[in-house]
This record gives sequence, structure tokens and C-alpha cells, in this order.
Amino acid sequence: MNNECPIVHDLSSSYIDQLCSEESSRFIEQHISTCKSCAELLKEMHKEINIHKQQEFSSRLEQKKPFQKLARYFNAQNRFMKFSGYSFWITLIITLGFFINSVGVFTQINREKEKVQLIDQEQHEIMKKSFSLLTDSSHIDTKSLQDVFQEYKGKLKFLAVFSEQNIENSTVLKEGPTYTYPIDYSQAKLIIGEKGKITQPIIPHNYDIGTVAMADDQWIVQYEYKESYLKTVENAFQIKHYAPSTWTVFQIPITLMFIPIILATYWFIQKRIIKQMKNN
Repeated sequence: MNNECPIVHDLSSSYIDQLCSEESSRFIEQHISTCKSCAELLKEMHKEINIHKQQEFSSRLEQKKPFQKLARYFNAQNRFMKFSGYSFWITLIITLGFFINSVGVFTQINREKEKVQLIDQEQHEIMKKSFSLLTDSSHIDTKSLQDVFQEYKGKLKFLAVFSEQNIENSTVLKEGPTYTYPIDYSQAKLIIGEKGKITQPIIPHNYDIGTVAMADDQWIVQYEYKESYLKTVENAFQIKHYAPSTWTVFQIPITLMFIPIILATYWFIQKRIIKQMKNN
């Protein structure tokens, strides 16, 4: 050890931290180039500092890990919340589309049901007017029945009267106007068409919805619809007996409605949780 060694020892810390002046740095570098012990000292000090820095760096990394995990959690939650928000609006729009369509279907069905009521009312009126003219068991007021036919001639093809005693299985017809397969017109006491009383043989169509009949204790009244009006009657029959219920019409939008509700609920809950975590 020479006289310069204590000076180098004193300056070594500042030299390693790069705090020495240029002149002092040159002095130390010149000295360690010829002094092996001082060179080894600086080398060891470098190692200790590097180890300390590495330990400090590792410690900082360990300290950051929980925050990094938390940051990743927040980022993942934010992405999922954005996805939930987009999904909410998409499903809401789809649900509204189905709901609007269902409202249209429901409105149309109600309109058709109003037509069904009119046709049912019309059937009862025809039967009521016809039976009011058949009070005599031995006489049929042909002229008055022709007037009834003329009142509905735009819809009726034939109006016929039968003796209840001559027709089998007429009990079901006593319940009210009933769609039925046509009774054989050869058994009719009177048949009325557009030109009045019909005497020639008539071949009925083999279709139950196109024919309506009703019976009391003495007479059976039967009429057939015109082909031009038959489509309206068929549609009314389908609506009356096979129209979908209100639940069936709105089932899809009601079911879909739960999806945006669930997404919105989840979004608000998660937003509140994240806000509380950030405040803490």
C-alpha cells in the first residue's frame, strides 16, 4: 500500500456512484492500473453494489406483483364490462324487434277475432230469422225465407229446410249454428238459391266448414256459403279454433327480455365493486 491508497479508498464510493470529478476519476483509474489491491477493492465494491441493486430490484418486482395482478384484473373486468355493454344493446335491440313484431301479430289476430265475432253473430242472426218463420210444423213460409236469403245473398249459395224427424243424429245441431258436412238435399222440404226456390237435384260440396246447420224440435236449417265468401269463413274458423294464445305470441320477446336485464344487473354490480376496490 502506498500513500495514494487511502485517498482511493476514500473516493471509491463516490467513484462507483459516478460522483467524482474528472480529475479524481482519472487519478483513481491511474492508481488501480498499478495497484492490484485497490483494483480488487473496487471490484468487490462493484459486486456488492450490483447484488444490492439486484436484490432491491427483485424486492420492487415482488412488491409490484399484487398491483400488476390487480391491474390485470381491472383491465379484464373493463374489457368484459365493455363486452357486456355491447351485448346489452344488441340483445335489447333484438328484443325490441321481436316485441314490435309480436305486437303486430297480436293486433292482426285481434282484428281477425273481430271478424270471427261478426261471422258468428251473422250465423246466429240467419238462424234466428229462419227459425222465427218456421213456427208451423206443417207449413213453410217460402216467401219470407226467400227474403232472409236475399238479405245475405252475397254470402249464401243455398238455404235449405229439413224436417228434424227425417234426419238422424241431429241432436248436436240443437246446440247452435254448427259447421257440418252437408245434409243430403234430396231430403230437404225447401231449397232456396239466388233465383228463388230450387226443385232440381243439388250435389253438395264435401266440405264441412262451408256448411252451417242448426236444429230445433221440428226443423233443421242448413245453408252453404258461396265460394267467394268461403275463404273468409275458413280464415275465421282457423282463428277461432287455432289462433295462438297471447303467451305464444309474446313468448320469444319475453324470454329474450331477461338477457339484457341480467347483463344490465351484472354491469351495475361489477361497476360498483370495481369503484369500491379503487377507492380502497
